[in-house]
Amino acid sequence: MAASEEEYNALTCVQLRAICKERGLVQKGVKKVIVDRLMKDDKASTPAAAPTPPQAVHSSPQKEDNEEEDIGIILGSPTKVLSSSSPVETPVKSPAPAASASSSIDNNDQEFQDETHTCHLFEGRSKYLSSSGLHFIANHQYRPSEYTHLDNLLNPFWTYLTECLPLWLAPNMVTTLGGMHCALAYGVMWYYCPDFDTTPPDWVVMLAGYCAFAYYTLDCMDGKQARRTGSSSPLGQLFDHGFDCICTLFFVATFSSYLEIGGTHWYNMLQTSLQFAFFMAQWEEYHTLVLPHNAGKWCGVTEVNYASALGAICVSLIDREAFFQKSMEDTLAPLGLTGGVVKDMELRHFLLCGWGGMSLILMGLSLKRTLCHPRIAGEDMDASEIRFNRINALSKLASPFLLCVAAFIVPPEFIRTRYLSVVLGCALSLLTKKMIVFSMAKMPYAIIQTDVFPFIFAAIWIRYDTRLTKEGGDFVLGALSIWYA
Repeated sequence: MAASEEEYNALTCVQLRAICKERGLVQKGVKKVIVDRLMKDDKASTPAAAPTPPQAVHSSPQKEDNEEEDIGIILGSPTKVLSSSSPVETPVKSPAPAASASSSIDNNDQEFQDETHTCHLFEGRSKYLSSSGLHFIANHQYRPSEYTHLDNLLNPFWTYLTECLPLWLAPNMVTTLGGMHCALAYGVMWYYCPDFDTTPPDWVVMLAGYCAFAYYTLDCMDGKQARRTGSSSPLGQLFDHGFDCICTLFFVATFSSYLEIGGTHWYNMLQTSLQFAFFMAQWEEYHTLVLPHNAGKWCGVTEVNYASALGAICVSLIDREAFFQKSMEDTLAPLGLTGGVVKDMELRHFLLCGWGGMSLILMGLSLKRTLCHPRIAGEDMDASEIRFNRINALSKLASPFLLCVAAFIVPPEFIRTRYLSVVLGCALSLLTKKMIVFSMAKMPYAIIQTDVFPFIFAAIWIRYDTRLTKEGGDFVLGALSIWYA
């Protein structure tokens, strides 16, 4: 029996292309094109040459198309695809009605092991993607948390903008355009404010605000474009979230530039809190299978990103140095308040304390959701199993936490803040991207990631080697930036 269009659409691009390969059909094109090609072949086929049931799809880690071959490339050299001596296939069952195509493929997941609860101290061979991991990545389904009121309000706007895009425009190109906005603003900010200790021109801050708005809007459009063109794929999620990892550096640079906190530990606090919170969101998805992007119906990623963009545009119109560097006593005087214990604190430092407090609350909520999730502490689990799952989950935060601690070891007045920012940002982004991949692959994420050691050793060296000059410290961080990139 031929499969219907709905049943074909329920399959992934990898599975559809495998069917095309068995039938001798052209495998290239977006998902909609491949489905149309299969439907046309079904109509032209005779009963004697019935189409191969979709449930007999081969799932090999070595594909002729580039969709799975690119999985190792997205992470760079630290993560590679572990090839096997022979392709791994899902068992070919006896012919059955095609109506059970999608359900039979889902049942094949039982033949592969979910290893997210496995505890590995060091990476070893676990840093390579296994055949089981490739299977889970190929069949991964993105599951976001609930949307905020602003998400629902702006969704028609994002949909309208997406429908204005040409159908030939790839979703990954939409993601790239958003990332290029961040790169543009980051480069201009670097030129005018290289170490976040001088105020940039007003138009540069306004440009950063516009780029932040454009970046997040395009980030909300790429998934819609993928569904619109029928080209959704796990690789698209890797590409999208990989860009999000590195674009956090742009937001840190924007805030730091108009607050002028370069050369201080305030800068370290801002960057580590933002990137560690981003890592914890991926860590939560690793354990719960749901990616959080909000804290209730009124506050989420959309609100934070658009507020950042609007804030940058607004502060570009004022004297930022006079506004942010005045004391809390002077700030609160028009309201008839004295400021109390924070009266001598500058406004910028008070705002950063508020940001740090908000970050701690968000991290605490993430911890609570994860450690109390049924996959970690289910009702059918005994106390010892729950305790092991919780300790195992918490241990996967060790490597990024060590990176954040190492950032505070480096004397901020001894090195250029920009170099520290880039190397720390690249290192944390690398760990986060690996967490994203292993979350999709349902493979064990090692407690100790070897990628943290170069930065930790460099931080200790810069801190305690009295013979090392300032130029030497900058050279060490610059070399590490190239290595992590």
